[in-house]
Amino acid sequence: MRRSHPLAAAALALALLAGAGPARGQAPAPSGDATLTMGVEASFGVDPHFLFLGPNMAASRHIYDSLVGRDEESRFTPALAEAWRALDAQTWEFSLRRGVTFQDGSPFTAEDVAFSLARIPALPNNPGPYTSNLRTISRVEVVDAHTIRLHTDQPNPTLPGQLTNVFIVSARAAGGPDPWGASTAEFASGRAAIGTGPFRLERFRGSEGMSLSRHAGYWGTPAAFARVEMKVMGNDAARLAALLSGDVDLIEQVPPADVARLEKDARVSVFKRNSDRIMYLIPHLGAGALPLLAGPDGTPLPVNPMADARVRRALSLAIDREALAARGLDGQAIATVQMVPEGFGGWNADLPAPRPDPEAARRLLAEAGFPQGFGLTIGCSNNRYTNDARVCQAVGQMLTRAGFQAKVETQPGTVFFPRTAVGRNDLPLMLFGLSLSSSRDASYILSTAVHTRDPARGFGQGNRGQFSDAALDARIAGSISRMDAGREAALRETMREAIAALPIIPLYNQVTITAARRGIAYSPRMDEQLVATHARPTEPAR
Repeated sequence: MRRSHPLAAAALALALLAGAGPARGQAPAPSGDATLTMGVEASFGVDPHFLFLGPNMAASRHIYDSLVGRDEESRFTPALAEAWRALDAQTWEFSLRRGVTFQDGSPFTAEDVAFSLARIPALPNNPGPYTSNLRTISRVEVVDAHTIRLHTDQPNPTLPGQLTNVFIVSARAAGGPDPWGASTAEFASGRAAIGTGPFRLERFRGSEGMSLSRHAGYWGTPAAFARVEMKVMGNDAARLAALLSGDVDLIEQVPPADVARLEKDARVSVFKRNSDRIMYLIPHLGAGALPLLAGPDGTPLPVNPMADARVRRALSLAIDREALAARGLDGQAIATVQMVPEGFGGWNADLPAPRPDPEAARRLLAEAGFPQGFGLTIGCSNNRYTNDARVCQAVGQMLTRAGFQAKVETQPGTVFFPRTAVGRNDLPLMLFGLSLSSSRDASYILSTAVHTRDPARGFGQGNRGQFSDAALDARIAGSISRMDAGREAALRETMREAIAALPIIPLYNQVTITAARRGIAYSPRMDEQLVATHARPTEPAR
């Protein structure tokens, strides 16, 4: 029987149109009961709909599945949906995999998909909601137990890719009297943390990590390891020392400065892949004045210079992107002025990284009315992105040489990200990064970080600088909804316009760097997420 589930369209755009790609690899999984111990940089949660951040998604990929998957190169693959197709410009149909069971033995059906999609916008007090992945969905139609249709309020060719970030939970285990069902605390306790993924949650240890065991009834290729211990180790040196001593088998976020040395160490192997993450500066131009902006004499500025495009151009010209990649990241980054990595839709070979020009930056500051420059604070995390604090210091030095009096303030991500939320943000300039695998084109970053904040229409969730340009908004909305052969050209031209306006200042494309002890091979993911299913033993367990 067909039923319709109302679902408010939520916030932003992600993903690229993808047909049903090849099934997951069918190589036989190693047998045995070996344990893989992984050292991860950041703490995470196990409610797959709370706080849309990379560490949380990486953890969720162990326990849960999405309708559409993505491989190491971020190509879209069948997952809980075996196939999908656009019935018309505003209707997508997903054929669900049969015979799939949750980790408690209950069957997976379309009702679990409908429940999961409805839970995301209903979940209260969520500082980073997953609603951007549901942008344009107006109605969820359960056709039968293995068929679901998603109706959109406008054409959305990126919807399958957006769903690579939407994890399906059990309506039976996670349901409840509230519209969102179980609370985040009930997921943390394990009661509601029931998925169809390759591992089941044995114990969540909060900021320390979690323990997992292989899901014997998993529908896909069984994991190579019977158990996984995920340990949170925020300090780079401690994580590396644990690998070299044998306390952990696999680590993420290898410090770039250590790559050359590790590649010569017979005890370990280093694995790298260009990531999908673009790192950029966000000028805060929505506020009329900010306490962390000051004149040359140190007195607070009554106006916000960031609102002047000449000042934003001066900021961009002050930065030596090649030097930042070479020295700030020890060569493990790709300098860019573009909003997407090479190979993604909208990337333009005619837009190379600009050469730095501090003198031109000084002239622009003078034209804008600041011949002596002004003081500003750059805010950054110090444990979220590769070398984030070090990069921030290097950026501060480059800005100072161009006439800015730059101060750098770094904080743990748990402090920095809430601080920079719209409405409470006091920082004039921020270092941020955005992962783009769920779109594989410019549509996500344009609609998320450039478009005016418009939560009701699902735009601007990542626009922490409060940039707004009505004409550019219209170009973005028009280009991301195109489903014809002109989509690529429209995205490229829209991104060119956005780069010229400098709502954000792109710096470089990160590189994913992982390392494992000898005897373990790992295929790093373009989305930078450390996932145990990409690891396999190459030697008998110790």
